[in-house]
Order: sequence, then C-alpha cells, then structure tokens
Amino acid sequence: MKLYLEGKGRSERTRDKFEKDMKQLAQRANLDVPQDVELAIARYKLLDKKTFQPTNQPATNAYKQKLCSVYHHYCKYYKIPWELPRYTPEPASIQPPNTEKCLLLIATARSELSLKIDISVQTGLRPIEVQGYKGLKVKDIHFDECTVTSRNTKGCNPRPPIHITQRLLMKLGTYITEHNLQINDLLFKGDGQRYSEHFRRFKCRLAKKLNDPSIKAIRLYDLRHAYVTRQLRLTQNCETVRQRVGHKNLNTTQKYMHLLAGASGDWIIASTKDQKKVDELLNDDFQYILTTPDGYMKFRKPK
Repeated sequence: MKLYLEGKGRSERTRDKFEKDMKQLAQRANLDVPQDVELAIARYKLLDKKTFQPTNQPATNAYKQKLCSVYHHYCKYYKIPWELPRYTPEPASIQPPNTEKCLLLIATARSELSLKIDISVQTGLRPIEVQGYKGLKVKDIHFDECTVTSRNTKGCNPRPPIHITQRLLMKLGTYITEHNLQINDLLFKGDGQRYSEHFRRFKCRLAKKLNDPSIKAIRLYDLRHAYVTRQLRLTQNCETVRQRVGHKNLNTTQKYMHLLAGASGDWIIASTKDQKKVDELLNDDFQYILTTPDGYMKFRKPK
C-alpha cells in the first residue's frame, strides 16, 4: 500500500499517517468487510495521547471523513466495492491569536524558534512552507526589496512576494551568516513536523509559566489565521488577501470575515519619523496612509 501511495505522489509523512490509521481500523474491524469498517468509523473513539488506548470521546466528523478517505484508498487498491460515506464536518471555530499574543510568542521563544514564529506571523506561510522540503530557502529572502517568496504547497495558487519588516530581515541576515548558509540551502533543517513539535512544547511551557491557558490553545496554524485576519482588517478586500495567501477559492478567504464583525468605522491615527516606531506600528496592525511634507509618516488602524 505504501508503494501504491508513493506512486500516487503522496509524501512520506502522508504514507506513514495512512499506515497508522489503517492499523487503528484493523484493530476495530475486518478490513475486507466494508460494513464492519463503516460501523467502526461511526463508533470511533479518540485515543489517549499517553496510553494510546481508546477514550470515551467520540471522533469529530472531520476525522471520521479522513478515516473514510484512508479506507477508500485501501478498497481501490484491493478492488473492494464500497461507496464512500459522507460526514459533514462541524463548522470550524477560528480564534486566531491577537497581535499582543503573537509578539509574546516571538519575544519568549528561543532564537531559532522565535525566528520561525516571526516569519509565520509576518508572512502567513503554512508551517511546511517555513520548514521542510518545501520550506524557505536562502534565495527566497530578497534583501533589496525586503520581501519573502514561498514555494506553493497544497496546490495553492502562486503568491506575490510578501513584505516583511526591516527588523525581521536583519534577523534573517544574521541567522544566514551565523549558519554559513548558501544561496540554495534551506533556512531550517528538518521537516515541518519538527517545527510543530517544538512550537507545541514551547507554548505548553509558556502557558504553565504564565498561568495562561489561552496560550496553550494556540495552534501553529493559527498564526496563518492571524495573518489572514490582519490583512482583511487592513485591506478590507477579500480578493487581495486571497491572492496574498494563495487560496484557490475566494470562499476560503471569506470564512475569516466573521472575525471582523463588530469593528467600527473609527480609526486610531499615529504618526512618526522614527523607523523603529514605524516597524512597531506595522507589527501592531497599523496601515500606512501617507507621508506629510514635513516628513511624518501617518498610519491608522480600526479601533
């Protein structure tokens, strides 16, 4: 089966997950009897993360649909007739971290993890687009333009270069020099799972240290959600944001619009000549408006 999936272009990580899910189904049902498997999926209970034994907590419809998809490949390979059931996923509850929480994560993480979190917050790249075989390379950092480009994953559309702050650009330059990286080298070694695991351990320690359970609830992918929400607030244009994040379907981007509900039309105005203050304002979701004749740069953001 793993060779079959490899021939279908599935990644090693996907093949390993497939094998793990099939072993779980095999413990619950006879894989050659689709009716048994359907019933096992319908009654599926989540596993305890420590003991790996079934709990009393039922699996979500999204997870059941995933198991159906896994078994569907098994049936195709062994030519077992089976009609794929449809489980309607529960509406996703997106609660991206606010700017203060993002800055807290960046400030308290260790140097390399802090750099990766900073990239995720400022670019909205998926974890596998930051670290992994499709992750960022040195050549993807454009120091003259102060931008980052990303390779496409999950079949997303090509994205324009993403602007980052001068502060992050300097951190990237220092990191590349210290690690003696060449133009075609990946910025970070290891796969995307390593990034996720380091982030999970870090946020759990930080939540315990600060006695703040909300930090533990932040998923690494929520940093991408935070970026999309921030861009929607600044541009008020779904199509512009869709292009920036590479969504194929505008409906995907529009799912974030409800997070902007209740925002008034009032604005907070700020102005400065100091470049450091400029970076702080941009990190705090302010949007550049114009530069006055006497050199002051004006910014605004919704109240």
